[in-house]
Amino acid sequence: MIYREPIDILKFIAMEHEQVLVSFANGSDDLKLINHLQGLYAAPMTNATVDENDYVVVQLLTFTHYHFLYALASHMRCHLSEAFASARAAIDAALIAAQIIHDRESQVAYLNRTKPFDKLNRHYKNLIRDNRPLPHALVPQLIKHHDAFSSFAIHADVNSFVHRVTKVGGAEPMMAVQYFQFAKNAAERRIHCLTLLHTFVMVLDVFADFLVDEVKLVPAQWRDELHGLGGKIERLNDELKKQIPAEGVTGTQ
Repeated sequence: MIYREPIDILKFIAMEHEQVLVSFANGSDDLKLINHLQGLYAAPMTNATVDENDYVVVQLLTFTHYHFLYALASHMRCHLSEAFASARAAIDAALIAAQIIHDRESQVAYLNRTKPFDKLNRHYKNLIRDNRPLPHALVPQLIKHHDAFSSFAIHADVNSFVHRVTKVGGAEPMMAVQYFQFAKNAAERRIHCLTLLHTFVMVLDVFADFLVDEVKLVPAQWRDELHGLGGKIERLNDELKKQIPAEGVTGTQ
């Protein structure tokens, strides 16, 4: 649909609402996965009581849950850049949490925005480069996702809007900017959803040992279930990617 003038707020919201309904109608299998991950978030967060020294970690966990909801809602509304930007924010929180869980005293540096939190990603990349111990095994993979999402979805970099531009033919050819980003087909749309879900499984996994072994808000079976869900999502994603060339899937690696 091409408009020769900017849409207004009512039309914009109406189109968002329409896309959410389409997502609910066509994505029943994905909704089951979303609800499963929601349940895994809810288990440790419901009526949680922790020591004051652990409060920052729980705050970071809650922050990631907010972005889990916002990212998936953005995807359902066909705001792909915003969905990946939200996932990137959750990765930021997980990387911070990894360091604080590893060294609880470092939360003072986090609150004061001092080393290593002033340049945490650079700090992690230096550790990876020097083959030094990391606070969590998923840090390298989360850094990789963080960088990929940053180039695609953050700021006004060319990569953040080039996928929105289309050339419209006719007697007077013109360039159109898409306010909504529609997948090329159902497989690509689902790959986007699964990529977001797998990202949030990894984000939640950063907190898993803390939640199970330290504050004991959930049993060990919860961690096993989280890992099982992550494996299932990864297998589904791999199967779908076989249907589409990797370079043809926007925003994924």
